Amino acid sequence: MSDDTLQQLAIKAGVVPYWTDQAGRERAVTPETLRAILAALGLPADTDSALRNSLSLVESGVSPVAASLFTTARVGQPVSLPLHAPGGSVIEIVLESGAHRVVLSEDGYDGALTLPPFDEPGYHTVRTAVGDFTVATAPERCITFADLNGGAPGWGLAAQIYSLRSQSDGGIGNFAGVAELARRSAEQGADALAISPVHALYGVEPRHFSPYSPSTRLFYNPLHADPEAVLPEGLFRNVMEKAGLTEQMTHLSNLAQVDWIAATPLRQTLLRGLFKALRDPGLAADPIRADFELALANTSPLLRAHATFEVLHARQLGREPGAWNWRDWETAYRDPESAEVAAFALEHADDVAYQVFLQWLTGRSYGEAQRACRESGMKVGLIADLAIGMDGSGSHAWSRQHEVLGGLSIGAPPDYYSAEGQSWGLTTFSPRGLAASGFAPFIETLRASLRYVGGIRIDHVMGMSRLWLVPEGASALDGAYVNFPSETLFRLIALESWRHRAIVIGEDLGTLPDGFRDYLREQGVAGLRVLRFEKSEHGYIPPEEWDPAAAALTTTHDLMPTAGWWRGADLEPSDDGVDHQGIRAWDRGVMWGAFNNAALVDGERPAPENPSSVVDAAIRFVAKTPCTLKLLSIEDALGIDAQPNVPGTTTEKPNWRHRLQGDAAALLDDEDVRRRLAHLGPPRRAES
Repeated sequence: MSDDTLQQLAIKAGVVPYWTDQAGRERAVTPETLRAILAALGLPADTDSALRNSLSLVESGVSPVAASLFTTARVGQPVSLPLHAPGGSVIEIVLESGAHRVVLSEDGYDGALTLPPFDEPGYHTVRTAVGDFTVATAPERCITFADLNGGAPGWGLAAQIYSLRSQSDGGIGNFAGVAELARRSAEQGADALAISPVHALYGVEPRHFSPYSPSTRLFYNPLHADPEAVLPEGLFRNVMEKAGLTEQMTHLSNLAQVDWIAATPLRQTLLRGLFKALRDPGLAADPIRADFELALANTSPLLRAHATFEVLHARQLGREPGAWNWRDWETAYRDPESAEVAAFALEHADDVAYQVFLQWLTGRSYGEAQRACRESGMKVGLIADLAIGMDGSGSHAWSRQHEVLGGLSIGAPPDYYSAEGQSWGLTTFSPRGLAASGFAPFIETLRASLRYVGGIRIDHVMGMSRLWLVPEGASALDGAYVNFPSETLFRLIALESWRHRAIVIGEDLGTLPDGFRDYLREQGVAGLRVLRFEKSEHGYIPPEEWDPAAAALTTTHDLMPTAGWWRGADLEPSDDGVDHQGIRAWDRGVMWGAFNNAALVDGERPAPENPSSVVDAAIRFVAKTPCTLKLLSIEDALGIDAQPNVPGTTTEKPNWRHRLQGDAAALLDDEDVRRRLAHLGPPRRAES
């Protein structure tokens, strides 16, 4: 088998056969990795004949765009469809608004059907001889915070939902805490509240609680639902009392960290009780009951599949604890379209209906939290977090197997922070599958994330252009970059941003190709500028030189908060021969010098055990940048050490478990906290 032919196929399929390591050396991807990735893309290359057939397929000129009858365009630019038609042909168009137009085609390259530019964004329909062709026409760029705020700067907070305490939360923060923090931060002048991902995890397994490893990104985590904001008054308390849950939930609520193992089943007991109570004949005439029954009757195939997966997953694990991955189930249940799965869903109709109830309740809770944001005066409100992928064992990978890259894991190549590279155990969409399906899975995912919010943060936004993919069972070193159709994906992001009037933030930290941040800026996607990363060989970049289009932050959920960093709370005893304490002492001096140069502080730098003035200075430094939007972590607002996640660790750190001290409604009452927030702008209530 020719390695040259294998590399040729890889390049044509968007798999890059070489990569550059952290030392600048070019490394070749192994043939085994290339074959594994090509197989996942539907291009087998394990034999000579398979290799030739796959190469013929990609060289055939068969257009997946033509097959899917879907393409993208930009407002103001001519539209070329992969169909042949002479210039001057009469073409009928139906705009998304419902308006009809008749246009004359233009002369296109190589006889392609070419239309004059559309003057408005939307999913427009072009009538052709082969069928209706959808042209997703994007605006020039995404909606930005400057658009929503008349060009004026603004700020917001960032918080992990589970960390927010509220009455009767049972030890896991929910949308009640989100709504309360939104109201209080809006009073202080905030225009946004960025929250941790709310993607659906696994109802049957409380140990799988990382919000960035979802079962699916199309639905939500019901543990964050706020029943009291949705259900009839008194129903929540009645169920709590009848089930005898009050004492246990109070105990869990008072813990310093989330006890997912104990709190999850308790919350599920409550939610199941609420489901039964809502369907009691005594509530038959209640409008909320009618709203749920309508939602149940109109359950989409996507939601029904997810609901069925949740019930089936619980049943399979109950019978065989090792059957975590649906690929290990009985053969008939691995196919979501099988007669056996249909019969199972029918037999367990009440359990499936309960799963639909959970999504209905969580969606309504989500919407109520966003309503609290907007009614409090926020220009944006909630900013959702969109994870880069989903667990290959989960609902999406089971129900939509043709859409995902089975047998591959998203990760990162080796760098100075991780010499062995990273493999995150997440899968993603197949770029070839996306094109063949008219990008429907990507559009559905965007809409699910944007449904109840005023903005999204796309985790690892570089993944819209390329991803490091690692074959199952291989080392992260044995991965390769796979290219994705970035222009198409960013057009769809811009279009959905425009349709939802929502801003888009891209997590663009780490190693990036030259020009990628400029590309994001052109797309209207706000990158992240994090204080500790904004350095050059001469020290910290002065605040006035930061990118105005980016979002400015003092820290992120993957970094130690400023107070803890100054204290050195992240430094642990080590025998690696490196003077970590000495390095941190030097870094403190460099940071304090940057604050001094920016005329924000004077005098000697504070001792490590006195970080309060450093936290204030960090916030003032970020506030002094021209960045239109500043996002402050709730940990830095409070001046505490708690780090939500330590990358590269699992059980050895309490990741995704820390709880903030005090109810969400009272977190910003402290005068020191309000003073810090005032650095970012005046309180909103002072304007009235």
